[in-house]
Amino acid sequence: MLMLFLSFLYLKDFNTDSFARFAVIFGFIYPIGTLGYLYFWSRSKRHDMLFETMNFSFDESNLYFSRSGNETKIPASNIIEVVSKKGYWLLYIQQGSFIFVKEDIFYSEEDFNNFKLLLNIDQ
Repeated sequence: MLMLFLSFLYLKDFNTDSFARFAVIFGFIYPIGTLGYLYFWSRSKRHDMLFETMNFSFDESNLYFSRSGNETKIPASNIIEVVSKKGYWLLYIQQGSFIFVKEDIFYSEEDFNNFKLLLNIDQ
């Protein structure tokens, strides 16, 4: 929006100033190009896995994630840090790599408490 606003400000000087010409052309093309890129990125088949449903389960020592028939087992001991936010947790399994877990995905209060106990989450 800011780019379009600045383009409109420089529009009156379009024929007299080369910077104004550049600002107007760039200010109109860049947002349209960005929206086009994001549209085609979201429609790409390579990114379908980001929009698939993931199932999550756990037992007394492991976390299980399954998506499209593939299951991943992560030992709870591999989680190096748990960051609690309002409504969700970030489970860091290595620096810069985390698992996002919402607090409202549990079927019962007992599951919720067992998960917090597994990861030593105080809240």
